Amino acid sequence: MPRGVRLPSKLATLPDVEPSRVERRVQEFHDRVIDAARKLFSERGVEATKIDDICEVADVAKRTLCNHFPTKTHIVHEVSRRSIADFVARIHAARDAGHSTCERILILFNRFGEDTLAFDPMNRELVGELFNVAHDNEIGSETEMRVSDAVRALLEAGGQEQLPANTSVEAFAEIILGSIYISMLEWIHRDDYDFVTNIKQKGEFFANSLP
Repeated sequence: MPRGVRLPSKLATLPDVEPSRVERRVQEFHDRVIDAARKLFSERGVEATKIDDICEVADVAKRTLCNHFPTKTHIVHEVSRRSIADFVARIHAARDAGHSTCERILILFNRFGEDTLAFDPMNRELVGELFNVAHDNEIGSETEMRVSDAVRALLEAGGQEQLPANTSVEAFAEIILGSIYISMLEWIHRDDYDFVTNIKQKGEFFANSLP
């Protein structure tokens, strides 16, 4: 096109481009691999699961898998990323379901505890591995930011007047996240830790601390 020639306005703004067939096939391949990895990690544990096992369950060639995920660590990172996305979605759902900050906090902590009821000891190992990955590599800072942003959005939905006096949204969000992380660590490392009861009690404590 010669310089200086401008596209008509109706062509200058293009609609959102749909994923190409190649992009869709790549996404479908990734989904198949990650679903197989999650299943095996839950059944056998992360350490005991081999790349060959994932290839067999996903029904993919090892060379093709390694072109997308060079090592098992890359697969664990992707599982972790998707799990964090699920956690963020759970926070947003609590924000949308509640009518006040008190109610939103109770919904978040109660649902978080109920979701954990489905975890068996091997799932606990997987959660521990994902927790370590999310906080000990290059995606850690991004993970922290996404989760922190979601909790802040939940608190901001109720406004400053629904928070304890002289407490900022950022400070209260950090306290809430810290309590969740501590509960997760205790649950991962202690077989006798009653995660459901403790996480619900913490939710009630935060709710009762509000005006």
